[in-house]
Amino acid sequence: MGQKGKFSVAGIMVRHPIRKNLFVYSCSHAITGYFDEDKKIFTDRHGNEYQSVVDKDLIESSEPYAFSYVLEVDKLPQVIGKGLSIDEAITRFESICKQDVTLVGLKDGVPYSTTLNIPQLLEDLEQKEDDPREEDTSEKKNTIDNYAKVDSSAGKKQKLDKEKIEEIVMNIIDGKYSLQELKEMAEKLDEDYGEIDGLRETLKMEIISRDNNYEQPLNPLLADMTAALKCSPKINYAYDPCADVKLSKPQKIDIEDVFKKVTKTLIAQDDAARRVIVEIARKEMDSRRKQSGILLTGDTGVGKTKLMELIAKYLNRPFKKIDSTQLTIPGYVGKNIEEELWDLYVKCGCSKQKAENAIIFFDEIDKKGSSKKDDVSGQGVLNVLLPFIEGTTYAASESSKSSDRKVQIDTSNMIVILGGAFTDVYKNLIEKNGVGFNSEVSSEPKQRDAKVEDFVQLAMMPEEFMGRVTIVRLNSLTVDSIKKILTESDESAINIQKKIFGKLGVRLKITDGFIDEVSRQAEKRKTGARGLNNLVDEATWQAFGEVYQNPSEYEEVIIGEEALENPSNYQLVKRKKQATN
Repeated sequence: MGQKGKFSVAGIMVRHPIRKNLFVYSCSHAITGYFDEDKKIFTDRHGNEYQSVVDKDLIESSEPYAFSYVLEVDKLPQVIGKGLSIDEAITRFESICKQDVTLVGLKDGVPYSTTLNIPQLLEDLEQKEDDPREEDTSEKKNTIDNYAKVDSSAGKKQKLDKEKIEEIVMNIIDGKYSLQELKEMAEKLDEDYGEIDGLRETLKMEIISRDNNYEQPLNPLLADMTAALKCSPKINYAYDPCADVKLSKPQKIDIEDVFKKVTKTLIAQDDAARRVIVEIARKEMDSRRKQSGILLTGDTGVGKTKLMELIAKYLNRPFKKIDSTQLTIPGYVGKNIEEELWDLYVKCGCSKQKAENAIIFFDEIDKKGSSKKDDVSGQGVLNVLLPFIEGTTYAASESSKSSDRKVQIDTSNMIVILGGAFTDVYKNLIEKNGVGFNSEVSSEPKQRDAKVEDFVQLAMMPEEFMGRVTIVRLNSLTVDSIKKILTESDESAINIQKKIFGKLGVRLKITDGFIDEVSRQAEKRKTGARGLNNLVDEATWQAFGEVYQNPSEYEEVIIGEEALENPSNYQLVKRKKQATN
């Protein structure tokens, strides 16, 4: 069953409340989907539905997201810029949407809105040092009476000059008119002036703002929001992991669907993947479960980070990885929690709600184990993480030492993951072969499951910390499992290279001998899946250089195990020349 509506692109807006029935909307991202003109509903490609920013029901609800700036995708290039691809046009469309904020309100049950330009608004705020009400009042008289031309024969005002209208609008926003002057101007805007709706709406917004016991101009009203928006130009929106997130209504997790998607990429970790997805689903069912974290353990390169990146992607949750080795407590050299949360906040387009619903992955947590109670780099950081896991509020800031700009971030709804190899723990858990004449001797040593006390005794992790985590271990990689990664993962090093060669119109054939040897070398080096890209890149770089320069001459490249020793050992299959008449 197809989607109803026209295939379009829309700006998805996030709401910033000012007071009851008065909001500011800023553009979070642009996304394609279908616009139902009859119902005025935009449905994005993920099935999320959005109402218009001026929808009355939306204004009176607590829904934080809406849509604006809808444009049919087929019309994008001609409207945004000829010669652009659809992707380029969407990117430019998004940047245009992010230049504006929309003020939306409700007065006497009727929605109204007006749009302000962010760069101009920020520039005005930064340049204005004195109260605008103390400026020369002679400028105040540049009102409708001054700008409207009069037709003496008809006795009616004609159209206002466009530039003058814009000047009046900016004067209103800057607070250069008294409330009485605003009302007088509004009275003069009768039905003969339908072409100046923007001015009418700006007047209406300012009058309502002043009438509602707020006797200040609009700029101070928006100061808090624009301070947050100042960080927006610093964000690279080419890929925004938060762009398609909609968090207003918690969705029941489809465990099987997420599991299938994750294990298409992450191979040989089925049990761990399913366990983590189930634990996250269980946390979503009861807020008390969120007061604990998940501890991912396993050898370097087995896929701890990749597992969480994939789960976050398919759950539509923002993902933030924090290197625990760089983490310290406030007052010491290093990065503290408040600064990491600020980075997350900026990464989420300065959306507080997105940041507070993120999946946070503290990597290399095993490096923080310490038996010294005053160890700032170890025990101190783990103690700092305890309230983070349980849920608390931090004053996130760009720099805890120098920045005055702060935003309160609550971690109560975050999914907290901690990761580490914990080599010292697992190497001490290998059960020795039986002793005595009646014991059964096994050719391979067995390893028992690690318990909380093992991490406390062998890794020097605090009992208070370990009591707040669920332990999930990823499998160590064997030669066989590495072979599966190379041949089955949709993001394997071999599949990536096949796609690269394919862009040149050349097939890349990898022999079984190559796969066997790469797997043996990777297992021997103990680099896990992380080292596979390097091995495959080293073996194929010379072949790629050759076909890159002469792609029309070859149809296939064959890479065998010999290329691992010498990358010049590859075979090229030339294209068959077509017979000419």
